[in-house]
Amino acid sequence: MNPATTETRVDEMTTSNVPDTTYTKPASAPMSNVPDLLRVGTIPDNTEIEVETDILDSVVFNQSFCRFQLQNKGILHSNSKISISASLTSASSSRAFYPAGVGVHSLIERAVLKAGTKTICEVEDFAHFTAYQSMFISGEHNKEREQYTTGRLVNHEPFYANGSKTGITAGSANASLIGQQNASALVKGLSLNRDTDQFAGDTEYENPVEPIGDVAVSAFQAVGYNPVFQVNLSDLFPFLKTSQLPLYMMKEPVSLELFWTPRSTKKRVCVDADTTLNFEADIIQSKTQFIADYIYYPQEIMSQYQRQNPALSFAYVDYRLAKRTVSEVSAQNLILNIGGAGRICNKVFQSCELNTDLGDTSILGNYTSTGPNASVLMEDGSSVNGSLIYNLRYNDNFLFPVDVDNSARHFHNIVQTEGKVPFVVRQEYSGEGLVLGGQFEGRTQTDVLTNKFFYVANRLNRNERVNSRGIEAYVNYQKLPSGTYTIRFYVELVRMAELRDGVLNISYA
Repeated sequence: MNPATTETRVDEMTTSNVPDTTYTKPASAPMSNVPDLLRVGTIPDNTEIEVETDILDSVVFNQSFCRFQLQNKGILHSNSKISISASLTSASSSRAFYPAGVGVHSLIERAVLKAGTKTICEVEDFAHFTAYQSMFISGEHNKEREQYTTGRLVNHEPFYANGSKTGITAGSANASLIGQQNASALVKGLSLNRDTDQFAGDTEYENPVEPIGDVAVSAFQAVGYNPVFQVNLSDLFPFLKTSQLPLYMMKEPVSLELFWTPRSTKKRVCVDADTTLNFEADIIQSKTQFIADYIYYPQEIMSQYQRQNPALSFAYVDYRLAKRTVSEVSAQNLILNIGGAGRICNKVFQSCELNTDLGDTSILGNYTSTGPNASVLMEDGSSVNGSLIYNLRYNDNFLFPVDVDNSARHFHNIVQTEGKVPFVVRQEYSGEGLVLGGQFEGRTQTDVLTNKFFYVANRLNRNERVNSRGIEAYVNYQKLPSGTYTIRFYVELVRMAELRDGVLNISYA
């Protein structure tokens, strides 16, 4: 083990991911009623707990891979974090920033949690996985927390016509539009109208008549200034949102492996409209650390819990990725086997990435899902709406009796699958509706955000095991923009973990 910095404190913090766990069992209560120490949530008993924090350096590190190894002590708190920072190889590129939708998660391509040589949980193409999950973070949360902790910047606010907007002045024919909402703008809350004081000596954006909605990243978010952001362990491995690992009961070493996004691509960072991304972003080893929180209950409670659970088992979810590269033509009439054979599958969500390194042309990077064109002009002058005709088939039955081909229905299915509404405007999802206004780092938001959040998700609610044929996706994209695409399917599977005599065994449910 590498040396670690350690501090001990009483757990007094409640976060959105981990409810308050400061109440445990009184000493006078019968020991047979020891609470479930591994479940994230409030324990209905009263006792003091301690949290010991270790700041761990990586045991292996290079620009493609990193490994951390934990000590087998206490219970690993689900809100432990990985701190990450990057530097740029060009001093003139200080305005580079992490993709607005995923933030610092763009640096991680794959994350693996292991016990010994056995994989507990892993997520491939992690930044694409995060792009979908990030849709459900509210603008207020992004504005007040995520822009500081992870670098995510997606926060919508109304965009109002005002006197500085071209063609809309007090004496013009459009004067009645002043003060009326005519678009939705992506803003951060800190740097409206291109605050020129954030970057010393930078007078690039001093135009005083730029309308509201033209925003720039703040200095503390610019990669050239080496900001340190954090990734929640429970974001890397979603099952930790409900369960915690009893490290003190495990004999095998627990390790975390991170595979970085390839350095040679333009997928780690984005740049403003006046910069070409012809430089690299290197991850800084000294600032990449595992901030591990270990929970300790009174020794008699932890010992009793271990004696009462010689064979401890719990169910959790893991994700498997299936992907295919297609053209806009071959994306029509696809039948894809996306796995799940012999497994219990809860849900499937899907994205469609345009295969071009977009770091120097987009504020979202490649972490988007492109949808069909909302309106396509035909040779005869008529206009035709694009669509995605979609269905899933498993256990010899289709999920929907009639294929879904309506974007509003696709959006509804996301809400039904996740139990919450994505925080994106209609134009970002399907290319329809309220026009996006303003610019972000000199890039017109209408160009870089329209139709970039067209995800599809469905819950498989029959509570049955998928047969040996697996799950088949029937996909027919009509009127996709020209290009090649990577279609990704993430399948949520139920897995089982059994901890017996300190050895963890993993299987599918």
